[in-house]
Amino acid sequence: MLATMLKSKPSLFARGAGNGKLGGGRKMNPGKRFEQKFMDSFEPHAYVLRIPDNVYMCGNRLMGNESEADFLVVTGTDAYLIECKATCGESLQFRSVKEHQEVSLVEFDDIGERSHGFLAVEFYDKEGYHKPHRMFLLPIGEWMRYKADSGRKSMPIKAFEEMGVELAYKKGAYAFEGRWFR
Repeated sequence: MLATMLKSKPSLFARGAGNGKLGGGRKMNPGKRFEQKFMDSFEPHAYVLRIPDNVYMCGNRLMGNESEADFLVVTGTDAYLIECKATCGESLQFRSVKEHQEVSLVEFDDIGERSHGFLAVEFYDKEGYHKPHRMFLLPIGEWMRYKADSGRKSMPIKAFEEMGVELAYKKGAYAFEGRWFR
């Protein structure tokens, strides 16, 4: 019964029949679109819990608190805390990953050998989201080491190629084949 309920759970994102729009006709931002693709890629292989953004109303304005990460992914043996980032550049700016997110991922990674903090990073073409993209899984330790040692303000795609795991992009979706580490 529980397995049936979990398989039929509704999506945590509003979808617009693959047109890249949220319900109501608004265009989905690249970060939210990537989060949806991440979830779609990993759900067949693990339990994927979307950590809700802390959003609340203050008067007539929508306000938000910072969440620790975007997803908790649980496989049969391991747990992964994931922060998703999408960029249309040739590198990911260090300022794109907030300090509290780095701290959360590192603390989760330090819990034990079966808990892992990861960045999931998508490089997309700003001229059109329909063009080929690249997605990498990068352990938070690799990110922190590169940030401390590189003397740069960003991590280029070349570093992701060397330190991360790239997921194949096939027919508009990422194909996760069960490999997290290099």
